[in-house]
Amino acid sequence: MPGESSWTVVDGPDCRMEDIVCFKGNFYVISAMNELYVVNFELVPKLIEIGPPIGKVGRPRQTYLMDFDGYMLLIERFCLPTEHELSFTIRFNVIEPNLEEDRLYEWFGIDDCAVFLGRNSSIFVESSHPPMCRKNSIYFTHLTEDSVDEFGCCDLGVFNMTEHTINRFYSTEVFPPLVRSPVWLTPNPR
Repeated sequence: MPGESSWTVVDGPDCRMEDIVCFKGNFYVISAMNELYVVNFELVPKLIEIGPPIGKVGRPRQTYLMDFDGYMLLIERFCLPTEHELSFTIRFNVIEPNLEEDRLYEWFGIDDCAVFLGRNSSIFVESSHPPMCRKNSIYFTHLTEDSVDEFGCCDLGVFNMTEHTINRFYSTEVFPPLVRSPVWLTPNPR
């Protein structure tokens, strides 16, 4: 609860929650089934479902919530398994759940911005800052250790929203094999 100095347990459905975002003063949570909830901080804090599940046919591997310059966005990440039990990202959908209009809007681009996805920490930047950042793109890292093979190959790349392509943004000669997901850092421009 606001002002509390200890953890607060929030009552809700018995299902996996994928991501959380603070948006316009409220906390929103997305479940593994793409159900959107708002946290109600009454006497007994609880999750309240907002409408039917969001998204298209075909369950995404991971969903992210983020505040994109005053717009709440739900980003769906779709993966395919490989013969070696690894999974690799094949595409993303970007959806704006407009709560005031009770409508969903699909976004086909993010203009001169880039999105960096992370659990509970997705961010966006203008593509000119930092330099060499690819505009209209989604940067992502592997989700779990099952996305990394014995040689360190991992599901790490950049999705171009215009061309619907995925490319690496690093050199395999410079970038060491990973087991844990990297963390995105943004420099303070001041």
